[in-house]
Formats: sequence, C-alpha cells, structure tokens
Amino acid sequence: MFFSWDLAKTIEQQFTLHAQSSLSIQLYEAQKAVDRLLKQYVQIQANPDAFDGQTIQLHLESDDAEPDAPPVVALRTSPHLEKLIIEIQAQQQASRSIN
Repeated sequence: MFFSWDLAKTIEQQFTLHAQSSLSIQLYEAQKAVDRLLKQYVQIQANPDAFDGQTIQLHLESDDAEPDAPPVVALRTSPHLEKLIIEIQAQQQASRSIN
C-alpha cells in the first residue's frame, strides 16, 4: 500500500523537478528515481520477496483515438510485483466497502 503511494509521489516529483526539461529527460529522471525506490524497499527489507529482483519500466503512451492529446506515462511492472500490487489494492477496496 505504501509502495503504491511512494511510487506515484516519486514519479510526480521527478516530472515537477524537471518540468523545464524535455519529456524524454523527465521520463529518464523519473525512471532513475523509480529504480532507486525499488532498491530502497529492498534495502530496508520491506517485504523483500515482493521487491527483490522486480522491475518497473516507465514509458509514454499516446491515445490513437486522440492524436493531439499529450502522451501519458504508463508503467510496465514485472508480473510478480504487479500481482502483489493488484492484490493489495483489492484488499483495500474490500475493506472500504465493508466500512
């Protein structure tokens, strides 16, 4: 749960910090920060089985239906990590609907 928040914040911060740079530089800096974040989660042993050896690759996607729309940042997450993130999000949704 905290990782998803940290991930979103990390990406947002890098795009803000490098707002004057080209989109490719912003993406490059955000990717470096995401790589550091994964390493930090492994180093602090925050569920090492979840993060050790996992990857998240950032890339830009365009909407073919709207060619003039700016591209959006998309994530390619390693299957194991993606599965864990989806499971945690489902648990959160279930606990919210119970309350």
